[in-house]
Amino acid sequence: MKLFAGCLLTVFIAVSYNSARAQAISSAIHGKIQIENSSPADAATIVLLESKDSSIVKSTISNQQGVFSFNGLEAGNYLLFITKLNYAKKYSGPYYVPDGKTTDAGVITIYATARQLSEVSITGKKDFVEVRKDKTVLNVEQNVMAAGGSLYDVLTTSPGVKLVHDEILYRGGQKALIAIDGKPVLLSGDELINFLKNYQSSSIGQIELINNPGGKYEASAAGGLINIILKKKKELGSYASVTASGGYGQKYKSGIGFNYNLRTEKLNLFASYGFQDNKTPHTIMNDRTIFEGGQLYDFNLNYEADLKTINNNFSVGADYQLTKGQTIGFLVNGFDNNITINKKNVTVISTNGLRDSSINTQSAISRDINNISYNLNYSANLDKAGNSVITADADYSNYHRHSAENLQNNFFDAAGQAESNSIFYQDNSPSHITIKSAGLDFRQTLSKSTHFDAGIKTSRVNSDNQIGFDSLVNRTYVPVADLTDHFIYDERIDAAYLQFQTRINKTSLSVSLRGENTENSAISVKPNHKADTSYFNLFPIVQLSQELSKNNQLTAFYTRSINRPNYQDLNPFVGYVDKYYYSTGNPFLKPDYINTYEISDLVMNRYKVSLDMVITDNYWNTVFEQDDVTKIYTSKKANLGTRYQYQVKFDIPVDITSWWNATASIDAFHEKYVYSNDTLATKQTNGVTINLNQSFKITPRLSLQWVNYYESPTYYIISQYKTLYYMDAGIAYSIFQNQGSLRLAASDMFNTHYNMYHSNFANLNITEKDKLGSRFVIATFTYRFGTSSSKRRNNNSDEQRRLGGSSNEN
Repeated sequence: MKLFAGCLLTVFIAVSYNSARAQAISSAIHGKIQIENSSPADAATIVLLESKDSSIVKSTISNQQGVFSFNGLEAGNYLLFITKLNYAKKYSGPYYVPDGKTTDAGVITIYATARQLSEVSITGKKDFVEVRKDKTVLNVEQNVMAAGGSLYDVLTTSPGVKLVHDEILYRGGQKALIAIDGKPVLLSGDELINFLKNYQSSSIGQIELINNPGGKYEASAAGGLINIILKKKKELGSYASVTASGGYGQKYKSGIGFNYNLRTEKLNLFASYGFQDNKTPHTIMNDRTIFEGGQLYDFNLNYEADLKTINNNFSVGADYQLTKGQTIGFLVNGFDNNITINKKNVTVISTNGLRDSSINTQSAISRDINNISYNLNYSANLDKAGNSVITADADYSNYHRHSAENLQNNFFDAAGQAESNSIFYQDNSPSHITIKSAGLDFRQTLSKSTHFDAGIKTSRVNSDNQIGFDSLVNRTYVPVADLTDHFIYDERIDAAYLQFQTRINKTSLSVSLRGENTENSAISVKPNHKADTSYFNLFPIVQLSQELSKNNQLTAFYTRSINRPNYQDLNPFVGYVDKYYYSTGNPFLKPDYINTYEISDLVMNRYKVSLDMVITDNYWNTVFEQDDVTKIYTSKKANLGTRYQYQVKFDIPVDITSWWNATASIDAFHEKYVYSNDTLATKQTNGVTINLNQSFKITPRLSLQWVNYYESPTYYIISQYKTLYYMDAGIAYSIFQNQGSLRLAASDMFNTHYNMYHSNFANLNITEKDKLGSRFVIATFTYRFGTSSSKRRNNNSDEQRRLGGSSNEN
C-alpha cells in the first residue's frame, strides 16, 4: 500500500508540473439586449449560468448597441440572467452551445419595473424527470406524490429504481450506492431503509440517477449511483420551510418537518428536523409442501403484524469560505427510532390433505435504534486559476440497535384443542457498529476539456453483536444454548484511484482504475468459529462518448465492480419465527463481482435508449433451505453461481400538450441463472417493466400527477413472480402567493402492490404472498418564507452503506 501511495504521489507531481496544456476548440454565444421600445439596452449586466445547476460561468456588460458575447465556452446548455437598473430581472434560455460553434441568443427584451408582471420571467419549465447523457435527474419539487413523504417514498416512484426487501436496486437490478450531495451514505440493508425513511422529501432538491459514477466512488457501486442533492440557497439571504402531513388508509401516517438555510458571502448554514409517526400492517401467506417417506406434508402459514414507528431525525451543517478558493465544511446527521411490532402467525400442519395440528405464535418486539454521523470536509485551490484542487473528507458513524422480544407458542390438535404446554421465549439482541473513514482527492485541470483525478481512501468497521435467548422453565427463564451467541466483525478497506478525462472535438473519453485491498475478521462463539479474509482487486472503468450530430450523442462504457455482503448478512444469529421457521446469517458468504457493458444513444437531449449486458460471478442473494426430516425451513444469504442479464431500456419524455407531460421508462430484459450446484438446472426468464409518470398543469396554481407501474411475470433468483402493477395519483394547489401549497396524494389506489411468487428450488415447493401496507391518502401543507438578495455565489464545493442487514422483522 505504501508503494502504491508513493506511485500516486509521483503521478501527482508529474501531472502538476510536467503536463502539456492542450488547447480546446472554443464555443461561443452572443445576442442583443433591448428595452421594451426596441431601443438598445446598454450597460446591462448579463450573467452566463450552467443550465443544470445555475452555477455562474461568466458575466459581461452589453455595449452601446446592447450587444454582448461570451467566448471560450465548453459545449453544453446555458441560461442567461439579465439585470439593469430600473428594469426587471430576467432569465432566458436554456441555449444549447455546440462544440466549436457560436450560438445566437437573438434579441432579448427587458421591461421597466413599473410594468413588471412578475419578479422573474423564466423561459422553459422543469419536468419531474430530465434525461441526460450520463444521468437521469429527478426534480423532487415537481413530484406531487413526494409531498409529505420520505426519501424512501420518492425512490419508489423513480424510474428504473426498484426496492426489493432491504435493497435499493438500480442499473441492471443491482444494488445502488446512495450518496448525499456526492458523499456516499455509510448505511445499507435495514438501516439504509430506516435512513431513507427518516429523510423527508421536503429537504430534497434533486435526485441524480447515475449509471457510471466513475472510479472516484466505491467499487461497490454495481447498480450505479443515486445521488441525493439537498436544498441549498444559491442567493444570499435566509430561507425556511415547514411541512406537515397526515394520512389514513391501511393504518396511518403523520409527520412534520422543518428546513432552514442561511447564506452570506462566506457562510452557508443549513439545518433540518423531521418527526414521523407511522403505523403499517404487514401480512404474509405462505404455503409449503414436503414429500417425505411416502407422506405429503403441508405447512400453511398466515402471518399478520402491525409496525408502529416513531422517528426523530435531524441534520445540521455549514460551509465556510476561509479565503477565496478555500472552503471548510461539516455535517452532522442522525436519527432516533422507536419501533414496536405486534405480530401473530398461525401455522396449520396437514398430512396427506388432512389437518394434523396447528401452532399459534404471538410476539411483541420493542426496538430502539439510533445513529449519529459526523463529516468534516475541506476544499482548496492550489493555484490562483483553480486548475489544481484538493479535497479531503473524514467521517465517523456510531450506530446502536437494541431489540427485545417476548414470544409465545401455543399448540393445538386437529380439532383445535390445546395439545400441550405453551412455550415462552424472550430474547435481547444489542448491536453496536462504528465506522471510521477518511479520503483525499486531487484534481488537475490540463485544459478546458481535459483533467486528471486521483485519490485515496481508508475505512475501518467494527460490528459487535450479541443475542441472549431464554426459555421459560418452571417459571424461570433459562438460556437456550443453541440460540445464544456473540458475533464480532472487523473490516478494513484501503483504496486508491486514478482517472483521466478528455474531450477532442466531438469525442469524450474517460478512463479510471481503482484498487481496493480488503481485510476482515469474523468471530462467533456458537459455533466457535473464526474466519480471516484478505483480498486485493482492481476495478477498471472505460467510457467513450461520440457526438454524432447536434441532436445525437452515443455513449458506451465498461465497468467492473464488487458487491460485498452487508455486515448483518454475515451474522450467524438465528431469528426464531416458530418451531418450523428460522432466519439466519451466513459468516461464509463471499462477495460477488459484476462486469457491466452498456451502450446508449441520447436523441435531442431528451430521448434515450440503452443496451446493457451485466455478468455477475459468485452471485449471492436470499435463499430458503429446508430439512425434509425435521421439516424446518430457514432463510439465509448464499452464493448461488453466475447471473447473466441482457436489457434494453427506453426513456421517453413527451410534451403531449403545453399542459400535459408524460415520461415513460420501459425496461425489457432477458436473464439467465447458472447455479454452482450441478444438480440444479439453469434457469432463464424474460420480462418487462413499465413506469409511466404523467403531469398535468391545469392552471398556474393547480397541477395533477398520475403514476402507473407494471412488471410482467418473471423469474428472480430462485422464484417465479407473478405480475405486479399499481397506480398512484396526486393533486397540488399553490396558496399564499405561491409561498405555500396544499397537496393530496393517494398511493396504491387499487391495493395491488404486493409480491406473489412460487419457488420450486432444490427440494422446496413454496407459494407466498407478501403484502406491506401501501394504500394511503395523505394530505400535506407546506409553507416557505425568508429573505433573499439577487447576488449569487459560485459554490466550489460504502462502508456505512453496507451497515445493517436483513429487513426481516424477527
